[in-house]
Amino acid sequence: MQTINVKDIVFREDLYPRLKPNPAKIQEYSQNIDVLPPIEINQTNILIDGYHRWKAHETVGIDEIPCIIIQTVSEQELLMLAVRKNATAGQQLTQSEKKKYAIQWWNVLPEKEIIQTLSISERTFRDFTKDKRKQVEEEQNERTFDMYMRCFTHQQIADVLEIPIRTITDKIAKFGENGKFAESANFRNFEPQIYDIWNFHKATNEVRHFGNIPPEIIDNLMYYFTNPFDVVFDPFGGGGSTIDRCIERNRRYFVSDLTPIPARNDIRQHDITSGLPDELPVPDFVFLDPPYWKQAEKRYSEKETDLGNVDLNKFLDTISDIAKMVKRKWGTNRPNGKLAIIIGAYKNDGKFVDLPFLCYERINKYLPLIRRIQVPYSTQVHGGAFVSLAKEKKEILYLTRELMIFGNE
Repeated sequence: MQTINVKDIVFREDLYPRLKPNPAKIQEYSQNIDVLPPIEINQTNILIDGYHRWKAHETVGIDEIPCIIIQTVSEQELLMLAVRKNATAGQQLTQSEKKKYAIQWWNVLPEKEIIQTLSISERTFRDFTKDKRKQVEEEQNERTFDMYMRCFTHQQIADVLEIPIRTITDKIAKFGENGKFAESANFRNFEPQIYDIWNFHKATNEVRHFGNIPPEIIDNLMYYFTNPFDVVFDPFGGGGSTIDRCIERNRRYFVSDLTPIPARNDIRQHDITSGLPDELPVPDFVFLDPPYWKQAEKRYSEKETDLGNVDLNKFLDTISDIAKMVKRKWGTNRPNGKLAIIIGAYKNDGKFVDLPFLCYERINKYLPLIRRIQVPYSTQVHGGAFVSLAKEKKEILYLTRELMIFGNE
């Protein structure tokens, strides 16, 4: 204990818990200066406890005041000390003040320490923090759901949210019990395509991107070949249509691209020519919308492994490798696994290239074909000059793509 000049005391309202000084208390203390205990400050003269005693000394004009100096190492410790001192002695904290600090410190400091500091019961503490706990619980549930749908592992989610993995597992288990995720809820008022020609006249993509397909194609594929919480893998993410439909239909998604667009932070960067992503879970449904070879040359990127920039053999080898790797990934764990590819024919150097048939030959080595659907382009892909030239040469122009679905059967 030592004495310090009254004028050197530093009072900080942001650290001192008392909201309103008590003039009557100051007057009482000023008449009993000799019997007052010392105030408490830290090593930089910041007041921890004894505001009314300090003001009593100022009131009677005494320059020196007895102090106990406490070493503190943080702003949090200063506040904790001030609250602890005033929770049980002097002008005590009100219930509203205690509630404010209980909420502020919950999930930051140990609960037992908070209860002791505020001098409240465990039941009172839980009443104080009930709404905060509910709010945090809801936020955790939303973050858990979002990360789970993006195919993060239970451990990755637990690490990010800093909560036990068991808690994450319990939360995820409850998602499947929620009625709003039922199939009937997902596709309420949805009109599926019932014939083998899927014709969509207008692009409705939320994010425009070269090579975008109508999102209704993905919607119908999910309707026919997936269930809620199935994992959908799309290694040619493009503008993110697959993600948008998966979110709408409560399908988990692992979407990647060689060159993800800046507008989407939920598309992972991955070069599919190097193999399947290491972190990819076993997918239930694989959707391939690759560049249509030379038709997309340098339209997506300048990278050598971009399927729009490689030769035809490399293109077809990559499609074949994807089918083989998916087949191996499925093993016997996904007997109902499906792989779909949408691809169109192309004319290169005056020669017709039947990409759909060539891709069929490669994929069918590993997976049997179970459906084949015609998908007309939503807009004309040939300009007036091409049409005139085709008429002159008596050539037939392509206007549709092939949508082929293969199974693990």
